[in-house]
Amino acid sequence: MVSLAVPAAVHGQARPDDALSPARVEPAQLQRSYRRANWRRNVGISLAAPGLALAILGSVLVGYGANDQYFLSAGVELATGAVVGGLGVVFSIPGVVLWIMGQDDMDVATWRKKQLLEIRF
Repeated sequence: MVSLAVPAAVHGQARPDDALSPARVEPAQLQRSYRRANWRRNVGISLAAPGLALAILGSVLVGYGANDQYFLSAGVELATGAVVGGLGVVFSIPGVVLWIMGQDDMDVATWRKKQLLEIRF
């Protein structure tokens, strides 16, 4: 009877020193990564800024609509404010996420570039 409970030998690296060695990254690859992260951050800022402005404008319209005495104009202001505020939230949430992720990737690329320069000297 063959035993299936016998563990097989597992090797994580070909050489044990590979786990301790720094990652080998080319400067051109770091520059491409930095440019891509910079583009992502700039797109995020471009989405977040108008999204925030639309959300503020929507809340102002809702505030005016809540205090308006005429039902028709109050309804139009409330509906328009809700739509504009909703669009602001739809633009600003992905914008903030892209902004944060892009800035984080830029910081990582800058840190790796500094580490690469320190290793070479």
